[in-house]
Order: sequence, then C-alpha cells, then structure tokens
Amino acid sequence: MGKSSEITWMGRVQEETEQRSRGQSPKATSENRTSDKVAPSTINYHIDDIGVDAPGPVQMYWVPPRQVADHLFETYLRAVHPQFPIINRTLFSTQYRDFFDDRSYAGDKWLAILNMIFAIAAEYLHNSDGAQRGDIKDHLFYLTRARMLSMGGDSLFEHPDLQQVQIEGLIAFHMLSTNQVNRAWKISALAIRSATSLGINLKSSCHKMLGVSKEIGCRIWWCLYTVEHTLGSMTGRATSISTNMYTTQLPLPFDEEHLSEPTATTLLGDLDKRDKRVDMAMTSPQIRHPDLQRSEDTLAARSWLQSLPVSPGLYFLYYCDLAVVNQEILDHVYSPESATVSWEDIKSRASRLKTIVDAWVTSLPPGLDFTSVEDENQQSCWAKTNLAFHYYNTRIMLGRPSLCRHSGADREKSVDQRGFSHDMAAMTLESAMQMLDLLPDEPNMGHLCRFCPWWCFLHYIMKTATVIILELSFHCVHMPDRESDLIESAKKSVRWLHMMSMHCIASHRAWQLCENAVRRLVSSMGYDDSDIPPPPNKQRDDQFADNVGTAQVLSYNGQGQSSIRPHESHAMDHSNNNFDLTGSLAFGFLAAPSSQDHAAGDAHFPYDPISEEFLRYFFPSLDGGENPSGEKNTF
Repeated sequence: MGKSSEITWMGRVQEETEQRSRGQSPKATSENRTSDKVAPSTINYHIDDIGVDAPGPVQMYWVPPRQVADHLFETYLRAVHPQFPIINRTLFSTQYRDFFDDRSYAGDKWLAILNMIFAIAAEYLHNSDGAQRGDIKDHLFYLTRARMLSMGGDSLFEHPDLQQVQIEGLIAFHMLSTNQVNRAWKISALAIRSATSLGINLKSSCHKMLGVSKEIGCRIWWCLYTVEHTLGSMTGRATSISTNMYTTQLPLPFDEEHLSEPTATTLLGDLDKRDKRVDMAMTSPQIRHPDLQRSEDTLAARSWLQSLPVSPGLYFLYYCDLAVVNQEILDHVYSPESATVSWEDIKSRASRLKTIVDAWVTSLPPGLDFTSVEDENQQSCWAKTNLAFHYYNTRIMLGRPSLCRHSGADREKSVDQRGFSHDMAAMTLESAMQMLDLLPDEPNMGHLCRFCPWWCFLHYIMKTATVIILELSFHCVHMPDRESDLIESAKKSVRWLHMMSMHCIASHRAWQLCENAVRRLVSSMGYDDSDIPPPPNKQRDDQFADNVGTAQVLSYNGQGQSSIRPHESHAMDHSNNNFDLTGSLAFGFLAAPSSQDHAAGDAHFPYDPISEEFLRYFFPSLDGGENPSGEKNTF
C-alpha cells in the first residue's frame, strides 16, 4: 500500500496512538517511527482474503425469470449507469427486450455483460436495505456465470473487442464496489490494456465510425479511467493512466437518448468544435496545457455548459474532469518520485494543484453547484451530493501530507507564521468535516445508496475518519478551536461505519479499526463516548462466524454445495433474508490451517505477499494486542 492509501494513513494513526499512550515527545516519535511502523497488512479492512466463487454449481446459460431480471436491470440503469455509463443504455435496453421476448439470439459476451449487470444490481439491492433485498450470495452466481462466458478457455489470449472491454470494466467496478480491491486492481489493469489495444484511449477522426459509437467508446474509456484512478487512490500504487498515454476527449454532457439531437450530432462530427465547446471549457486541460489562456470562446463555452439542465451526462463530464485533477495529485504529490524532491517543491506542486481544484469548483453549473442551498429536485440533489463527495476527497488527498505532528517550537508559532502547510492541513480537516456534514446524523443505508457514491463510499469515509483521528491524536494542533467539532465528526464517522457493518464485512473491519481509536481518544480528552456504538461481544462473533464467515470460506476453497439450486435461488423471494454481518468476521475464516490440507487451510488466512506470511490477525488493538458464435454489438 502506497502513501495515498487510507490503510497507510491508519497505520500512522496506530503509531501516533501508541506513542501518545506512552507519553513520548515529538522528538522521540521521530526517532522511534521506523521501529514502531505498523504493517499495512495488519490493518487492511478489504476482503481479498474471501473468495468470489459461487457457493454451488452454476448453469452457464441460465437467466433469471423475467420479473427478477427486469427488477435487476432497472435497478442497474437507475443506480449504477448514471455513475458508470460503460454500456449504450438505449441500444442495450432494446437488445435486452428482444432477448427476453425471444426475438433475438445472444452471444456469450453479451450474456456476460448482462450477468455482470445483474451481479452489480444484486449486490446493490442487498445493501440498499429495501423491501426487495436479495440473498447475500446472489451476486456471486452472476459473477461466476459472467466469468465462465467471457474468461474461460482461450478468451484472455484472444485480441479483445469492445464487448470484452466492457466485461472487464464491469468486473473491475463490481470488485471495487464489493471491496475486493486487489482483484479489482488486476482486472482494471487488464481492461485498460484491452482498451488501449483498441485505441479508444485516442481521439478518433475516423469518419467511417458513427458519431454515437465514437461517443460510447469515449465513455467506456472514462469509465475505466475513473475506476483505475479510484483504485490507485485506495492502494497508493502507480496507475496505468498517465497523462501522456491518452488523448480521448472528455465525454459530452448529454445522455445517450439525446446524442442524436442537432447540438450533439454537430459536436460529434466536428472534433475541433467539440474541443472548443467542451474540453477547453473544463479545468483539467490546464494540466496538459499550463500556459493555456482563457479566450472569449472559452468563456462562451462555459456559459453554454452552465445553461444546460442537470443530467447524468453533465454530472459525468464534471466528475471525469475532477478525476483527472485528482490523478495529477496522485502523480505529483504521492508518487515515489515525490520522495526525492524537497518539501518546498512539494508545496509548490500542491499550491498549483489547489488553484486548479479551486477553479474546478467555481466552474460548476448552478445545477451542480453543491455549495448553494437552493431547493432542488432529487436528480440535482444526487448529482450535487456525489460531486461534493468527490471534491472533498480531492481536497483531503491534496492536503494530507501537510497534516503532521508539530514540534514544540512549531506550536509556539502563530497561525500566520506556520503558513502554507498549516493552511493545507486545516483545509484537509475542514473538508473531512464537510464531507461528513453531507450525511444525516442518523445513519441509514437508504440515504447512502440513493444519494452517495455507494460504490466507493467506504473508501471515502475511511479517509475522512482517518485524518480526523490523526488530528485528535495530535492534540488538535491545527484546529485547537474546533476540538469539539472534530470529536463529533469522529463519532459520526464511527456511527456510519457501525451501520454499514451490518451489511458488509469490509465495513465491519473498518469499523473495528476506527471504533477502538476514537473511543480511546474521546475518553482520554474528557468527552462523553456513550453515543459511540459499542463493539459486539465475542459470543455474537462466534454465532455469526458459523453463519456467514464459514460459508464464504467454503466458497473461496470451492467446497460446499448450495442448499438450493442457483436457478431456484434467484427466483425466490429473499425479502426476509436479512443477514446481519456484525459478527461475520474472524473466527470462521481466521481458523488455524489443518496440517493435512495445507492448501485449503491457507485460504483461511489473509496473505501478505510482501512478507510471504499468513497473518493470524487483522486488527491488533491499539494497546498492541493481537486480532462464459456470434456476438451482438453493444456500442
């Protein structure tokens, strides 16, 4: 895990808490940091140690009953497609209806795409806490079927087509949203390579290709870009999307059904005009062209963009624009190269990037401006809230290097004397609290799934919680007058993690990491901790280890049979199948391996690829104790 990963940041939290409990001075902290370093593998809350095979036999060409399929498909189009438009919604919807009306033959890759749509929707429905909540393992059947249809035999050794890129992108998105981060990382890299081999990372001037098809290819690229970027931020690893490896234009601010209208067709047919009307009006081109001067054409283009109604297409344009800026932060503030330059150079880079981030937020159209408090419809509220999360996360990323312990001499300086680094640290903490302010005080999964970037929400809230906990461990040195606000924000983040832990093992692990730290800090600072949800007792952990944890380990090992057939499982009504995962961690899949079946036993341990050791605990306490032949066109 690299420097931008919240797991690395959480390691710093544990170091600071240990040193605070020992009463060490800042000087002693610096001298002992190397010996006290916490291994990232011991505080990893992701679930790559849990398998993704279906816990039972899978029929490759089975599809769910029409009623179930319609519900899953509609859920995907409503909850996923606006944030991840990797399919042509209009064309695929027509193909979907023809397929289920027995008017069309579907090839394996099209079916694989369909199954991935079902997998993502099934997982979303399970977590959304609604009346149609499905079984916790439903998405694994669809995922396994998609893999059989598209990644079996020689499929991975054949030259990819656009459908294959879509499949790989959907799998990467699904793995990311289910916190299978290392698997997502591998598949995302494959998708980027496949897309690059087809040239969709390059600006196309081929007049034989229909304009709408070019635009869908462009959107596929940006879907892959945003997933790869998010994974790079989560892991701190170098990404496959450097600025000089693509020339794809930013997506048009229209939904698919409007791409045949005159304004859109004009821009699709004239790349230069598209550049002037869309790309040059955005913020990210300043990264490639730092000397770019704003012209009257640019101002007119911005005025045109700001006059457009709020739509998923407009949201996706500004999200991609911000993702490019955020990627620049990863490349120039958190890269290994940054460790070889002086702090003054890092501050200069951060200052330039802060100017670009500030320019992005001021360029937002009124319908996307989350800093306004005007009344808004649900679509506008959704778009604003999602962009706000991405924006505050960007500011947290930018300012995090400045959030550090102050020496005694630094503490004696005035705020004005501390200068840029202090301001950036304060910006980071302010952004963390503002992100939490986007959430209601009473945690509920319905709000999260309707209005927030649910597919990476855990990543965002962990970054937020970590920087706040760090500041508390520094005795609120950057914001001494906001100590009580920081305490309330820390407790709010733990309450949201606690609610999410009822639905997701990764969230349960993340909650365990933060709850202990926040409770100890809050108590030591003389604040009331009664509104922090208490940890479950061991008896409850043991109870759920047999229910969910063991079932998922059997899935990982390819063992066990489903008590119902896959086709039966999807046709059933799972509305009462409300799994509580509060105690699904640990004992079921952290049991000691059998010496007679070493391969199977190893699967029960999270594996550290660096030290080549199986870790017997995930959560050491802060006291130091242990824890798928003809294919259809989909573009």
